[in-house]
Amino acid sequence: MSNKKTVSIWTANADWQQSTLREIVTPAYSDDGESLGSEFSNAFSLGFIDDDFIEADIVEPTKNLEKAIEDFSYDSDIIAEIKKKNLSTSPEKINTVITIYDCAYKGKTTAYILRGIEFTYRGQFEYKD
Repeated sequence: MSNKKTVSIWTANADWQQSTLREIVTPAYSDDGESLGSEFSNAFSLGFIDDDFIEADIVEPTKNLEKAIEDFSYDSDIIAEIKKKNLSTSPEKINTVITIYDCAYKGKTTAYILRGIEFTYRGQFEYKD
């Protein structure tokens, strides 16, 4: 039996290398080993995010969220949810996607500029585990 879970998705149009994207989602730690969060998690007040629950990738530029999410974990379930919510089209090009699994983002910040690039929250979607 499969469980329904939630993924939250953010997108951007960044001219970054994969290494820069990795830097903004990698948490920093204090001298005591306490997680200080990542630039991304701090920007959206997400708190601690286990590395096993986040995917961040640079994709082929598109204005179609369905296409941008292809090849991410659980993509067929997520794409079906995107279609159901009629959120396929993006007003701006997407070439960077961050997904956080088992995360139902309820923050007030829907867009935030990190290192000169605007990241936009696209919504939360169900998938089956």
